[in-house]
Amino acid sequence: MTASRSRKEHKRYAHHQKHIERPSDGCVFCQLDDKDLQVITQTRYFKLIQNIFPYTLWDSQIVSDHLLVVPREHTDTLASLPATAAQEFVKLISDYEIKGYNVYARAPGSAMKSLVHQHTHLIKLSGRKIRFLLYLKRPYGRALVK
Repeated sequence: MTASRSRKEHKRYAHHQKHIERPSDGCVFCQLDDKDLQVITQTRYFKLIQNIFPYTLWDSQIVSDHLLVVPREHTDTLASLPATAAQEFVKLISDYEIKGYNVYARAPGSAMKSLVHQHTHLIKLSGRKIRFLLYLKRPYGRALVK
């Protein structure tokens, strides 16, 4: 997979992860309420939020919008959702899929998952494919030609 954030964005994200003040219950998603600027909308079972550290590239295209669907109740898997919540999840995801968003979620045990609370990424692409991408893992860097 290509680097989903630029080096500058990745450094900012890593700094945030190291220095964030974790809520007493340890979950930042559980602390979000409808007054938070990050929250776009809430349904009975989910919060739709703006990702504060969005990806800039996905599938060799530039990302134009990056949202997260987060269960209101703390859970680490979709499988643990009650049937009514699962139905609402499918409806919410399908509404955004029709608007051109890609759907992505990491498995509960994924080493790349930064928060235990289950969250599903909704990633809208600009439609502009990157013609050339050079990615160096160490030292982390990338150069791209649009």
